[in-house]
Amino acid sequence: MTDHDAPDDGYVIGAVLELADADDTLTDESTVLVLAALESDDELAAAVRTDRSEGSVPRPPAPPESAPPVGAFVTSIRVEGFRGIGPAAELTLHPSPGLTVVAGRNGSGKSSFSEALELALTGNSYRWSKRTAVWSEHWRNLHHSASASILVGLAEEGTGTTTVGVDWADGAGLGDRQVWVQRSGGRRESGATSLGWSRPLELYRPILSYEELGGILQEGPSRLFDALDAILGIEQATDALQRLAAIAKELDAPAKAVKAERTELKKLLAASTDERAAQAHDLLRRHRPDLAAVEAVATGRQAAQPSGDLARLRGLTRLMVPAHDDVSAAARELRAAAAEFKALAADAAELAARRAAVLRQALELHRDHGEVPCPVCGGGTLNAAWQEDAEAALAGASADAEGYSKAYQRLDLARDRARMLVRAVGEPIAVERFALQAQAPALAAWTVWSRPAADDDELAARLDAEYDGLAVAYARLRDEAAKVLSEHEDAWTPVALRLATWVEQARSVQADDPAREHVDAAHRFMKAAVDELRTREFDRLTDRARDIWAALRQNSNVDLGAIRPRGQGNRRHIELVAEVDGEDAGALGVMSQGELHALALALFIPRATMPGSPFRFIVLDDPIQAMDPAKVDGFVRVLTELAADRQVVVLSHDDRLTSAVRQLGVDARILEVSRTGRSAVDVRPGSDPAQRHLEDAFAIAWDPQVPADIKLRVLPGLCRAAVEAAARDVYFAGRIQAGAPRTEVEQVWQDARRTRQRLGLALSGDAEMNLSSWRARKPWRRPALDVVGSGAHDGLRSDPIGAIRDVQRLVQELRRR
Repeated sequence: MTDHDAPDDGYVIGAVLELADADDTLTDESTVLVLAALESDDELAAAVRTDRSEGSVPRPPAPPESAPPVGAFVTSIRVEGFRGIGPAAELTLHPSPGLTVVAGRNGSGKSSFSEALELALTGNSYRWSKRTAVWSEHWRNLHHSASASILVGLAEEGTGTTTVGVDWADGAGLGDRQVWVQRSGGRRESGATSLGWSRPLELYRPILSYEELGGILQEGPSRLFDALDAILGIEQATDALQRLAAIAKELDAPAKAVKAERTELKKLLAASTDERAAQAHDLLRRHRPDLAAVEAVATGRQAAQPSGDLARLRGLTRLMVPAHDDVSAAARELRAAAAEFKALAADAAELAARRAAVLRQALELHRDHGEVPCPVCGGGTLNAAWQEDAEAALAGASADAEGYSKAYQRLDLARDRARMLVRAVGEPIAVERFALQAQAPALAAWTVWSRPAADDDELAARLDAEYDGLAVAYARLRDEAAKVLSEHEDAWTPVALRLATWVEQARSVQADDPAREHVDAAHRFMKAAVDELRTREFDRLTDRARDIWAALRQNSNVDLGAIRPRGQGNRRHIELVAEVDGEDAGALGVMSQGELHALALALFIPRATMPGSPFRFIVLDDPIQAMDPAKVDGFVRVLTELAADRQVVVLSHDDRLTSAVRQLGVDARILEVSRTGRSAVDVRPGSDPAQRHLEDAFAIAWDPQVPADIKLRVLPGLCRAAVEAAARDVYFAGRIQAGAPRTEVEQVWQDARRTRQRLGLALSGDAEMNLSSWRARKPWRRPALDVVGSGAHDGLRSDPIGAIRDVQRLVQELRRR
């Protein structure tokens, strides 16, 4: 890219990739995001959604082929009933590169042409926008009651002639205007949007008034920053940075919300008396909380159930006592069993048991040995009769023993049942954190209920006597505990729900952590890349502005230094560095009004002449008011350089500008604007390059001090320059108005080296046109061609005055085409 080329998308992508390759910290995933951000919002959104962990960096998009924007020149500005112009007046301009000075005194109406052009193209006027409402209210010309209108003629490359019109009906306000555009051969289109110049007019504003010139440095630091930053040509990079910033903010918003909610939850949990809150608070205090554990606390899963006071309180709600019928039945059974058992004398039962045991042994002896003497008494005999009696007695004894045993078993079962019912009533353990009024009565009832009984009668009596009181005390405690627990759970449930919601959000944020890290890295890189590109382009802009300042700073001891972008957001500004006699200083603080205007021009001109601008024209309204004569000369040199490839129109009431143009021998057209009664404005040609060459030729021819041989050698060159200047005007105007690209027109002109070829271009568009028949039709054509042809090489061979007049007629003829 050369020093005068503007960065295009291909350059921006290439430069960003170069910076990315040099950044060892930039991951492949972040590189993908950078490339996607350079493309579009949709590409970036898709890249963020895609899992790139195992992917590869895609090939960078092919840089788009950049083409120069279609250019446009101004052919005319026709104004009626607007500002200082009453009856219709037209400023006719030459639609090709070159300098045109529109001269006229203050109040002549010349600035009305500039304001009309500005209003037609931009829909506003800088002069009015910075003044009180009275300026915009008195826009109609006081001496013209008919409808007002503006017609701007344009020559668009590739399109041809285009007209932009602005019409007001009688009595309509400034804003009640009808704007339209009509291209050659087409119909009128409402509005000016079809020109496609809305954004270019913001970036490369080609119209600068004296008021705007003075305001460029006074509109605030951010406005100047934005105006210069927008023309650097790195918009693709700044757009990518904005996209990454937006997506980073979008991804970071949930993370910030989760972090903020975590802080609020910790406050809420710390203030809670619920032991689950303490558990959750402890988990949330950790650097990376265990989300599963937090969720368990919030949802009340069994593994995370508390075991302290809350568990005991919940246990009290489940306190139960046996059924009344069961207790009553157990008490009755215990009494009956005890009474039955008592009815059997303990001693009789024991004697019967022993006697039965002796009889069994005697019977066994008899079975084993037959009739033998009684081993107990010795007097009787253990015979068959004795055996029969003994077996009958033994049967009776066994029956007595069995009755005794059954009574005992019944009593034992009754006791177990009664004791089981006593033990079935759990102790109402006290809950320290929860003061329950029913706790003490219930504990007292339980203490009596569960106290060991002295005997069966006492146990049975206690079952009957204490049950109702126990049941009532436990019911009251159970109800009170349930109420307290419900109140406690009512307080905890919203916290638990909020905690569970936070867990869900935190999980989502954790899932986005990789993407967020990649986006943040891409955003940091892109910010640094934009800073680097901006610095590079500002350096280029600085070089151009300093070149212009060098031409404008004649006799000034202030030298313009760097132009640096500084700050971000609302603090963004442009730092203008200057040196005064070699000492560093802030530019704005050490410059005079004239120097400030020159500085504003040094900043405006590079902006208005960027290669990306579709405007092949610059219009400057009274730019030299505050300049001293030396700066005016420098300004004319700057204008001459610009006019090499731009249509430069300068409106001025200052005679110093036209004088400098003439004194420096600059090729410029001069138009003179005058205003007579009732706002009648007249535009007349002053002089143009062809006319000035002829004037110089006549001056030399009439000057007796110039030797004759010098006249014969010099005059043909001046005449040739006059013819070529006129031919160039005709050819450029015709081709550009036909829609031919300016670069093509210039190239064809440069390729036509000979005057006859250039004359052929003006006459027919063909450099090889045969001029024989054309030359013979008018008597002055042949001698005029001889003067500018062979005469330019061999010298003039005829009367100088007559030769110049022949050439003058040829120039006038060309002008009429």
